[in-house]
Amino acid sequence: MRSPETIERAARPAPSACGAVALCCRVRLARNLRGERFPDWSDEEGRRRVFDRVAKAVADGGGMRQPEVLKVEDLDALTLQQLNERRLISGDLMDRGAGAGLVTDFDGRLSVMINEEDHLRIQTIQPGMDLWGAWAEADALDTRLEESLDYAFSSKLGYLTACPSNVGTGLRASVMVHLLGLRLTEDLDAVLRALDRLRLMVRGVGGEGSDAAGHMFQISNQGTLGQTENDVIAGLLRQVNAVVDQERFARLRLLRDNPSLIEDCVARALALLQNARMAQADESLDYLSALRLGVEVRMLRHLDIERIERLMLSVQPGHMQLLMGAESEPEQRDIYRADWLREQLADVSFKP
Repeated sequence: MRSPETIERAARPAPSACGAVALCCRVRLARNLRGERFPDWSDEEGRRRVFDRVAKAVADGGGMRQPEVLKVEDLDALTLQQLNERRLISGDLMDRGAGAGLVTDFDGRLSVMINEEDHLRIQTIQPGMDLWGAWAEADALDTRLEESLDYAFSSKLGYLTACPSNVGTGLRASVMVHLLGLRLTEDLDAVLRALDRLRLMVRGVGGEGSDAAGHMFQISNQGTLGQTENDVIAGLLRQVNAVVDQERFARLRLLRDNPSLIEDCVARALALLQNARMAQADESLDYLSALRLGVEVRMLRHLDIERIERLMLSVQPGHMQLLMGAESEPEQRDIYRADWLREQLADVSFKP
């Protein structure tokens, strides 16, 4: 049997060309205020009181360079949807009313959701697999906020949260990975089952309950009780690194043993996007996912990853409606999306 090193040397592209499997990572810390009811058990007056306390603490002492305070009740549905598509707020927060909101820094990489499931959800997002960097940034913000906010904390259990699975550190760490290679080799289901046996949670790009549009998956820890933050992050990184290696070897095997399959996937996606007259958001993400793989294995001209990422954000319903400049029905968006993608990808060509 040929070793992985031999396979890698035999493949057409350099190893780095099969690489950006891990797209970004996120750390969230769930915190609650001592003496206040959890949001789902509180009344409007209580939620507003919590919002004012937390928003002031974050804006004044959180260390954000350009903090912006947003209240859900002041935002229209389209703005909320765009924030959700940028992963700054959850679907649950979108449905909250008075007393719910967000404080975010200018670039969205550091933010705090207020009165979602817990009083605070501190969130940091970093590119790639820099979970340690994301954790350090979240921990620093958490430490600053604890100087002015009295957290609900038990010396026996740790931080107290609305959901029992978050009790302890309150830490939820996740990595977004692109697994089209494993899908093409038909190994994806086995990998996802193995992650489930390891008590890791796998979700789609939109979080809990979402589909894996664009062949992108969030892999995260499930529980925190009895573990330190370092334990959680080190364990997650260990397993995600294994998944990343499997995806890279899947791509290398395709290029070595079945190049026509990967070439057809990329060429077909490009042809559809350059010629379709209607395109739904999820199918557009799937085709753009194939183009992303095509860029990484050097099968496409005049296209790069940064451009792909802009397109993948823009084709989502909220951002597409913003591009259209007016409210529209889903069918109208599908027509506009197809027209827009044809224009954006007109200069791209396939090179087998």
